Amino acid sequence: MDRDDVTLKFSAAWLFLPPFVAILTIVVTNMFATAAPVPVDEAVWSLVGLVFAILTILYGIFIQRGFLRGLLPVQIAAQGLLLCPLSLRMGAQMFQWIGVIMAVSGAVVLLFLYWQSVNEAHRVYVELPSSELDALPLPFATTDAQGNVVSVSDTLLQLTQKSREAAEKVKITELLPVDRETVALGGKEWKILQSPMKDNMHYFQLEEVRAPAVIAFSDSSGGILDPITSLYARSYAEKRVEEELYRVRRYHRRLSAALLRVVFLGSNSPDKETEIFNGYCRFVQKHTREADVACLAAPRDLLLVMPETQLGDAEGVVGKLADFVPHIQKELEGFDGAMDVRDGLIVIDSEAGDMNFDHLVEKLNETLGTK
Repeated sequence: MDRDDVTLKFSAAWLFLPPFVAILTIVVTNMFATAAPVPVDEAVWSLVGLVFAILTILYGIFIQRGFLRGLLPVQIAAQGLLLCPLSLRMGAQMFQWIGVIMAVSGAVVLLFLYWQSVNEAHRVYVELPSSELDALPLPFATTDAQGNVVSVSDTLLQLTQKSREAAEKVKITELLPVDRETVALGGKEWKILQSPMKDNMHYFQLEEVRAPAVIAFSDSSGGILDPITSLYARSYAEKRVEEELYRVRRYHRRLSAALLRVVFLGSNSPDKETEIFNGYCRFVQKHTREADVACLAAPRDLLLVMPETQLGDAEGVVGKLADFVPHIQKELEGFDGAMDVRDGLIVIDSEAGDMNFDHLVEKLNETLGTK
């Protein structure tokens, strides 16, 4: 086993943290120092240092969350703030107002980006006619500001055993106990999700509460889990993934997806390689969140979909899944050669347009092929 196959992903943005760029700011300011230095009170330096440290932390948070459009305004605000007292202390007073303009401009742009992100989080676009929305395989309903049901999906009607005519004449509380977190319908436990829409409307959706499975199915046809790999069965995974893609498109959310390709580089028997691969699949399923979806996309390819996950967090998950050696020691006994886990990773947001399970796998294959 060649453990050098595990590659850590590093963002170049870390090389431009505000303290590193501050070195260039100091050098340039010193080059244009033409007047006598002006003393700056220690309290001012302390305040500037504190705010500069906060902006540096914010810069790092933006990198971790993949909010790259916020990096430049943070950088401008930090360097402008530093430039204000630095230009006086080094005798380059002509830069003082430049620093003020930079600090104010960076702060204004940050406020605008925050306002924009809040609006996007609450903005909902209805891209399909209501008749097509109702036919989607999701248990959901929409209401007006008073809680009257405006539309309801066929799936929710089946679960509540109500007709469409009856359901669209009542309040949502007669369909779902919205003051509770879960409800039992159709022999299953469901989590009740709520989200505001435009025009004071509200959206309600049920999401199945899945308990960790401990019993393997006799076969994977129609089951939730594959009995050998413990991953989700392909048919079930396709439905789950397409539901998540629909949420991304309609509610302006995002998800991260990874394709893990297992490549054997030795001369072992096919049975031994299959045993190791199945052990690795069980390891992946065990070390993913309940909300994640992991399934086979090809005989030696694992698809992992992580809803509401930024690129940085997804890279951390994939990095841990690549470090599998200590977890499948039993399967690796007698293994001669190396096993390489190659990965392709992408983030899907609402701008990606219509996408289904096959399109997602195809896009990941393209990403993996460029490495």
